Amino acid sequence: MKRTITTLAGTLSLAAALVAGTAAATPASAAVPQQAAPRTQAAPAADPTIVDVTSANYAQVMEMSNTKPVVLDFTAEWCHWCQVEKPYLQQYHDQDGGSWIWARVDVDQNQSIVRQYGVRGIPALVSVRRGSEYGSRFVGFDPSSPQMLRYWLNNVISRY
Repeated sequence: MKRTITTLAGTLSLAAALVAGTAAATPASAAVPQQAAPRTQAAPAADPTIVDVTSANYAQVMEMSNTKPVVLDFTAEWCHWCQVEKPYLQQYHDQDGGSWIWARVDVDQNQSIVRQYGVRGIPALVSVRRGSEYGSRFVGFDPSSPQMLRYWLNNVISRY
């Protein structure tokens, strides 16, 4: 029995020494997981042909209409049909390669612009050329006929 206790005590001493030696040999920084290096890649630049219109940048958007057609998209986050229409506008804008400016107007935040254009219902799209409304408006959205939106946008682009 005495031999078993001695052997057990020796084994425990050896284990304690190994643990203490390992802890002493391990630098403190190795025990803490390293943080990932900060990302150096810049975020992609925002698309300059998609603009959120406010009274502060409205004049600048009208200046843009001197070089490309501008589509004022009168919309709101709470508007169901506006949200249904949005992916179609995004798809068509992408397909057209930025040949027109998608100028989104939040009707809740920009009442002066809404009044200026006499918008009474949303979604409503208004085409602008050289600072003035031109052509027809596209009011409402029917998801069973997205080709009507495509047709309207094609007319906006071709008439510029």
